[in-house]
Amino acid sequence: MLEIRHRVAFAALVCACVLVACDDAPPEPQGSAPVVTKADPPPKLAKIPKEMVAAVSAGKSSDVISVHFALRAPPTVNQALPVDVVIVPHREFSSLIVHFDGQEGLATTSGDSFGPRTDIESETPISHQLVLLPTKEGMFMVTSVVDTDSSEGNITRVFSIPVIVSAAASAAPADAPAAVPPAATN
Repeated sequence: MLEIRHRVAFAALVCACVLVACDDAPPEPQGSAPVVTKADPPPKLAKIPKEMVAAVSAGKSSDVISVHFALRAPPTVNQALPVDVVIVPHREFSSLIVHFDGQEGLATTSGDSFGPRTDIESETPISHQLVLLPTKEGMFMVTSVVDTDSSEGNITRVFSIPVIVSAAASAAPADAPAAVPPAATN
């Protein structure tokens, strides 16, 4: 019963994090006459593989830097799980350091830190690989702490990578031994 309450509380926490990450865009201004302006060249955008998804930001920092990830195998108990990570800075930074930390039940076996890397250019994707080892079934979060240094100072941003781990596939049950018929009685 207690485990169910923990799962429900954890699911509610994940939903709250997702809702906090939502952004309400300001309404479009409606003018009566269109204004003609000189078109600026489109901003340079980072190329991110289409199978990657964005990690959940703890605040509204995804317009400054974003973290994307792709799980390279189904998350299964006691099987290594490679995770491709791409960090995309949307501004220039003088340095960047990233630390990854799993919860109890989801250990980081390699790639738990990245950097420091200096002279980070805007919209230039930075690739990294993380290897996780799930030790039990359930829903877990890998916390990604991104530490940037720029003219604004040293700022730490937090992102979450959700991972749902399934139980290890068990071997097929062996055939039951043939039943011995009862001895006939006279």
